[in-house]
Amino acid sequence: MQNKNRNLIIFFGLLIIVQIIWIFNSNGFYFIDDSCHFNYNRNYFTKFYLEPFSAWSRFGRVVLFAIPSLVGLKGIQIFSSLIFLLTIIYAYKIAKLKNINNPEWIVLLIGFQSVLFNISYTVLAELPAAALIVISYYYYMKDKQSAVLVLSSLIFLFRTEYYFVCILYFVIYVVEKKWKLLPLVIIGPLVWYLHTYFISQNPLQFFYDFGLHARLPRITEGIEWNYYFLRSPQIFGIVQTLFFAISLFFVLKDKVIKDYYIPILIVFGGIVFHTLAALKGLNVSCSVGQLRYVAVIGPMFGIVSLFGLDETMKLIRKIKTKYYLSLVIVLIMFLSGPFVTPFHKKLALEEESDKVVELVNSKYVGYKVLSSLHYVANSLDEPTTGGEVFKELTKANFNKYDKSIIVFLKELENDPFVSETMKLRDIENNPNVKLLYTAKAKVNRNNDVPVNKYFYDWVYEFLKTIINYLVADQYSWEDFELKVYLKD
Repeated sequence: MQNKNRNLIIFFGLLIIVQIIWIFNSNGFYFIDDSCHFNYNRNYFTKFYLEPFSAWSRFGRVVLFAIPSLVGLKGIQIFSSLIFLLTIIYAYKIAKLKNINNPEWIVLLIGFQSVLFNISYTVLAELPAAALIVISYYYYMKDKQSAVLVLSSLIFLFRTEYYFVCILYFVIYVVEKKWKLLPLVIIGPLVWYLHTYFISQNPLQFFYDFGLHARLPRITEGIEWNYYFLRSPQIFGIVQTLFFAISLFFVLKDKVIKDYYIPILIVFGGIVFHTLAALKGLNVSCSVGQLRYVAVIGPMFGIVSLFGLDETMKLIRKIKTKYYLSLVIVLIMFLSGPFVTPFHKKLALEEESDKVVELVNSKYVGYKVLSSLHYVANSLDEPTTGGEVFKELTKANFNKYDKSIIVFLKELENDPFVSETMKLRDIENNPNVKLLYTAKAKVNRNNDVPVNKYFYDWVYEFLKTIINYLVADQYSWEDFELKVYLKD
């Protein structure tokens, strides 16, 4: 018991140290959506509470991170990492309830999953959704039935598609004839609906918002049926995937399906749902194939993997062999986990946005800034829907504000997520508008990933292939042309 407690402290300590290193080497956001969501959170109390939240905005995420966002970037990074650690603590409690011999290993089996670690200090909705999945399962094991349905229904507020977890418990309780509990299943959706109705006074607004992604133009051709299965070692880790497969073998061999069928169903349910939603020729969503969508099931994946690791360790008799194998496992999990995830560095577009704000503050005081680029709103610390200085680049605002700085990004001209934007020709054809400057950049941010920065250039070619596989879709490229105009 003393060794287990010692290992638990060591593993948690190691994970926390790694998180601290990554957080304090990150002066920016996760490269997809994170900075825009941060803007929603930070302006919740001043602006966004007045507007209904779309399915993309995620009502639960906005409210959860609203106060930490007021502290700034480091505030939300630390707050989010605490949610990550809390998730792992509950997973550890689950492992103890399952009488796993080495429950402390769950800390690294979850904590060192690359994609999950990469989003563990962001304001993205995936992390709290994963936490609710784990915590509701813990209360299921504790037979706290009301807590199970309430907590799992709240998943709807973060990643709506994972509401199937709540439906799974609903079916279980229907079979068990727990009739009085069943209405609790609607708490999550009801909270969101009532908030939307209260703000919009439109009883159908909630349903309209949830049709957003189905109405938007497709921005990818979709994925193959085996896309997420082939990327499982990349998403969940090489070691974790190996022990997950071993777990499935022992679950069938030892006939303990009853003990693991819920986490297994959640894992495969998450993979299958996102595969179907993104499948070529079928993709019902405009945004498909992102690895972080499936990382939500990472903690449950880790719980199943732990059983496989535990059974493997039972087969090894020699203490020294276990010790050396443990060191190898920890090393591989780190090298294929956090080490292949980037530090979140400020993007070149964000730096250009800062320059625009400096220009306005020094030469064009009192001018409005018109743009569809949320990075500019962040630099001004104002809402993306419009604040004191920042205004959306719409035809109405373009005609309304005679003294303005216009920040135009060509890529947003036909972006499906921008409700309205001025065309470049309409801006340039206006006689009162002149081009101040153009900023261009092509930036490969692969050196934000430690393994690329410190090891890639001198490792063998076959290791480069593995590295390329592990870091794919974990960092960004930038290729843009930003035009800044003066309307006077």
